[in-house]
Amino acid sequence: MMRFTVTDGEKEISSAAVLLLPEPQCGEELYKIKVNAYTLRLRIEWTEPMRGHIAVWTPDCGRNRGLPQWFHAQKTDACFFRGAPVLATVRTDGNTHCVVSLDDACVHSSLGYYVDDFSERDTVVFFAELTGVGAGYETVLRIDRKNAPLPQALGEVLSRWNVGIEKAVTLPEDAFAPLYSTWYAFHQDPKQAELTEELRIAAQLGFRTVILDDGWQIAGGGTKDYLKSGDWTPAPDKFPDFKGFVRDAHAFGLRLLLWFAVPFAGFETEAYRRFQNKLLHREAGFINAGTLDIRYPEVREYLVGTYLRFIREYDIDGLKLDFLDNFRENEDTPAYNEEMDIPTVSGAVRRLLEEVCAAAVKEKPDFLFEYRQYYVGPEILRFGNLLRVCDCAFDAVTNRIGAVDLRMMTRDVAVHSDMLYWSPEETAENCALQLLNVMFSVPQISVRLTAAGEEQRRLIGAFLSYYKANRDLLTRGELCVKHPETGYSAVSAENADRRITVLYSESVSRFGGKNEDVWNASGDPGTVILNEDRVRLRVRVYDCFGALLQNFISGDAAIPVPVPAGGYLNMRKEPD
Repeated sequence: MMRFTVTDGEKEISSAAVLLLPEPQCGEELYKIKVNAYTLRLRIEWTEPMRGHIAVWTPDCGRNRGLPQWFHAQKTDACFFRGAPVLATVRTDGNTHCVVSLDDACVHSSLGYYVDDFSERDTVVFFAELTGVGAGYETVLRIDRKNAPLPQALGEVLSRWNVGIEKAVTLPEDAFAPLYSTWYAFHQDPKQAELTEELRIAAQLGFRTVILDDGWQIAGGGTKDYLKSGDWTPAPDKFPDFKGFVRDAHAFGLRLLLWFAVPFAGFETEAYRRFQNKLLHREAGFINAGTLDIRYPEVREYLVGTYLRFIREYDIDGLKLDFLDNFRENEDTPAYNEEMDIPTVSGAVRRLLEEVCAAAVKEKPDFLFEYRQYYVGPEILRFGNLLRVCDCAFDAVTNRIGAVDLRMMTRDVAVHSDMLYWSPEETAENCALQLLNVMFSVPQISVRLTAAGEEQRRLIGAFLSYYKANRDLLTRGELCVKHPETGYSAVSAENADRRITVLYSESVSRFGGKNEDVWNASGDPGTVILNEDRVRLRVRVYDCFGALLQNFISGDAAIPVPVPAGGYLNMRKEPD
């Protein structure tokens, strides 16, 4: 049995125990964590030999996958509405060395890892910390040492989490439809006339959903904060006919989601004046708003009523519920009182989402709900059907990593990219590279289409056409990744018949017997097909617009193929 040290962060405590459960299968250990008395902090720590670990993965690690030193551990931050309690270390072949997870994805917890060089021993340290658990609390710590691909290993964790979980919303096909967002293109200054023309072009290019983001509720210029957010009425100088705007979007064949900064009541709003004594926190400067205390039923009733008003009066099709992770206790958060009906903030977030979803789905059964990273736990995903990569404008690599991480971390939800954004002067090839970096998620784009050149529009149309034809494989196929420690040098999605691969920093593609498209996002001028069985391959090469460039047959063991940036090759076996 593993030797654990159980402390409150400083001294050992005897009110908690870690007990080995019978092993369900080889390579997996289950330990029951049992707490007999309230503890503000419970820390469970163990050491292992430093053998084969080369990187650390967590749900929110992003591009930081290095081995952390003892003074700065890599760790998760998880609770009901933030993160998820799972951490993995990775081998040189990209498979997992050790996957650590907690069955309870609701309690505030951290899983961590660091290299123990300070002790002058060849060891690494894992730890699990839980905050504020009471007498009788139990959960299971799972340690998985099977040598498995990262997507497969995380899939097993998801299977444990999803036992007994029932979704509060459906997953309509529209959740996987290409989405146009106003955020980067307009920021806080969307205007009805301009935006209606954008949506007309977007629909022609193949978009089927749109998010009207921040700014629709702010009269005049944007403030870059939330000073005037909280009353939630369309700004008449920007949207003189909001009902007409929604009707136009529907006439174009687009479903409309509306953005709300859920927690905030700006200092210059009627909502702030009404609820100024029912706030979790006040923050001047960047936010310039109070965070509503949703432990009060009156506050939740106000929010739910606001969203219902927009569904009933304006016929919106979805909500982008933003900043849920700002619902948290701070130094100025009041204590629980008799006017509240829920004692904890986390519990109040759950109740709010239950109430919002029940009310919206009653009005429209296929209603859409979008959240963004880092809401990735199994509990909160009961209440959403769109999950987007966190903001990373222009950053194709971060967008790719975020999308792949979310794909591995979720089920029964449509994973969306962060909005793609480029200037009208950008080359089509560089635009194509941004698109290829989000190939395995639902593409969100926030580009001024009226300002984009004909070549950029043609590229978007060609990409969305390919995405539509292959959507099920790209978004629901079995995911395969290479070198997670480098941010995924190549990613594939496959089913029984086909495979689609994007090479990000690889230049070799191995024929595996299936009809396969191989896209070039590597910056290299082409790829080499390894054809080890020397079968007769039909190879077709296309540019980033989908135009055919080459068509030939080869049975060579190694086939060099020039593929332009943003283009792809298709290889399939020819009949003998």
